[in-house]
Amino acid sequence: MKKNLTDKQVQAYRLVSGEFEGLSTDEAAKRMSITPQAVNRLLSRIKKSRPKLFPLLTKQEADVRALLDVGWENGDIANKLQVSYGRISQIIRNICDKRHFATQSAIRTIRYNPSMDSQIRRKF
Repeated sequence: MKKNLTDKQVQAYRLVSGEFEGLSTDEAAKRMSITPQAVNRLLSRIKKSRPKLFPLLTKQEADVRALLDVGWENGDIANKLQVSYGRISQIIRNICDKRHFATQSAIRTIRYNPSMDSQIRRKF
């Protein structure tokens, strides 16, 4: 069973996550009146209990993802954010890499072995 996150952990995550405020750990530390090391400790504890929340998206990555989610095309996103089309492509690759890393899990595969036939027959 997962433990609930503390209020400080939630605050640190929201401040640093690009999906919320997207601040650096130094900026988040100033806002929380704690050291950057304390922010990093809070984030590492969150990562242990909620690994799917990591890696964090930057603010720009979160903005691009939000626009993609509502159906915007890359060129339109580039115009809105006033960056090059190539930069948008790079940001999308970064998002995909981070989401793949966050959702990647060990997949157990089963290989056929002739001894399996006898085990299957016993069940019927």
